[in-house]
Amino acid sequence: MASVWQRFVATADAFAPEDSPKRKLLQILGIILIFEGLSVLILFSYVGAFVGVLSIVFGFLLMLLFRSRIEPAEVSEAERTPGIRLLDYFVRLLGGDYAIVTLGSLLIVLVLLYNRYISSRPELGDLDTLSIMLGGMLVVYPFIVRKFKIEASFSLLFLGLVVVFLVAPQAVSALSSSGSTSTIGNWYVHYMLAAPFAGALDLIGIPASSSGNYVTIQFHDGTMQTLGISAYCAGLYSFSIFLAAFFAFVLIFERLPNRILAIVLALGLFVAYVGNLFRMVIIGIVGYYRGIDALLWAHENVGWIVFLSWSAAFWYLLLGYVSKHGKIKTGTSEGD
Repeated sequence: MASVWQRFVATADAFAPEDSPKRKLLQILGIILIFEGLSVLILFSYVGAFVGVLSIVFGFLLMLLFRSRIEPAEVSEAERTPGIRLLDYFVRLLGGDYAIVTLGSLLIVLVLLYNRYISSRPELGDLDTLSIMLGGMLVVYPFIVRKFKIEASFSLLFLGLVVVFLVAPQAVSALSSSGSTSTIGNWYVHYMLAAPFAGALDLIGIPASSSGNYVTIQFHDGTMQTLGISAYCAGLYSFSIFLAAFFAFVLIFERLPNRILAIVLALGLFVAYVGNLFRMVIIGIVGYYRGIDALLWAHENVGWIVFLSWSAAFWYLLLGYVSKHGKIKTGTSEGD
């Protein structure tokens, strides 16, 4: 069995050599699949537990086959990337491994207690799931970081930034206001999402109109359906996850020049916007032909498929560019 696994590893190394753009893309894809599978299992939505387990298994397989084989001890302090140095300082500041495990456990317990006794909706939502994932990552981080330094550091930093960008602002907004949307938010949803969404459907022959944050579609059977554009539809999730992945990537894997950093960041946000609009159009088309039930199913499932598709292409092109135009040190040295 060991020799069979070694042949798999050798094939993986030949397909995606150490420190190559293709290998980094597969590492990131493995991490995303694990998180997506955990999300499916925790929320028990999308297409069921089987897909969640399959996603986790495939993600772990990618991580094992294409993990960085550089031992942490081989990397000097001067060669460590800013993200790894930041996490090492964070661990020392909190008091070491036991404090990190305690912090993660406490975060999970607090989320569960809040949903059980305080929240008006006791079931776990997306933001709860992300917070629990961060807590779980904090719990296992001290135990896996010695063997998977790069991957564990990227995962922890990525989840931490997702919570900062996505969970924290919404939690503060929910506690400090009645949930009303700002004027800027209304303007963005109406002119940048609802109106283009309705216009794109009209362009392909599906009658649709927009009013404020709502889009009305005439389905194939003649029925009229009015859809509200929420924070999820507005691309808040895809923007936040992209930003978290981008900054975690820059801090852990590659240090890009400021000019390239700004260009790539702007391009990524634009692609995220176009990808989200494309997702909405696909949902509208499904509803037009298959009805409201199919539309709701597509709303639950199409988003992560579209997101993984465009983000995989984006990361592959970015890593290919970095590889061809003078790769900057990633905090690793040549391994075995």
